[in-house]
Amino acid sequence: MTADTLHHKLQVLIGDAFDYLGEVWTLIEVLSDVDSVVLRRCKDCEPSSLQQNAYGMPNRRAEDTLTLRISDRSGEAYSQDILVLLEGRRAKGSA
Repeated sequence: MTADTLHHKLQVLIGDAFDYLGEVWTLIEVLSDVDSVVLRRCKDCEPSSLQQNAYGMPNRRAEDTLTLRISDRSGEAYSQDILVLLEGRRAKGSA
């Protein structure tokens, strides 16, 4: 498979929930230009984090996101992180 094929196959999973590293994440973006996907921590699963300002004072809620590389070193297969993520795909409506 080529990198374009890998990215295209992940596009259809945008909005799906995944169990990854003991937490629930939602796939929110596939960034083909940087060979990455962006995940957002499930809002309904735990309280939101507070983002601190330059003085260390909490001032607004921030979403937790995580970026994972899509392809392996050869560029022809999924990275190990993506394979683990896909193993934890949840059925629609179970997030």
